[in-house]
Amino acid sequence: MKRKGFTLIELLVVIAIIAILASILFPVFARARENARRTSCASNLKQIGLGFMQYTQDYDEKFPPAVISAAANVSATNPYGWADALQPYVKSLQLFQCPSETEGPTDDPTSTAPGYTDYWYNRMLSGQSQAAIASVSQTVLNGDGNGNSSQYNSNGCTSVASGLAAATTCTAPA
Repeated sequence: MKRKGFTLIELLVVIAIIAILASILFPVFARARENARRTSCASNLKQIGLGFMQYTQDYDEKFPPAVISAAANVSATNPYGWADALQPYVKSLQLFQCPSETEGPTDDPTSTAPGYTDYWYNRMLSGQSQAAIASVSQTVLNGDGNGNSSQYNSNGCTSVASGLAAATTCTAPA
């Protein structure tokens, strides 16, 4: 007697094996995808850092101001903040968005809603000359986090001015 198909038990066993393999592999794939996003964020931070260095070369070794103009005067020719000042050097708006961020970017730089940039800038460096930084190796330039949040205004940095040099030291924001 010839069998024409599989029995119900054989089909259920195969489905159970596939379900077990899927439950094992899906978290691995999700973790790999998040690690790729994290790597992309780190790459964005590096590119932003390079943009800062290019900016400082063009502007007498001074870092860009954190806020360039009053929010009411914002236009394409009158940008708002440091991210806009770096735009000619990085040439990509996507660079200011971390792929891990769930909220999309806002088009309004005056908005306090998260999303205009997913990275912060050490505002203690705003308009400072590179030579004025007394402790360069202990100074944080930029990092990953909501750039519009007041939590990152100083980024845990304190500044002690003595003469022409200012010592800026930073700790990670809580």
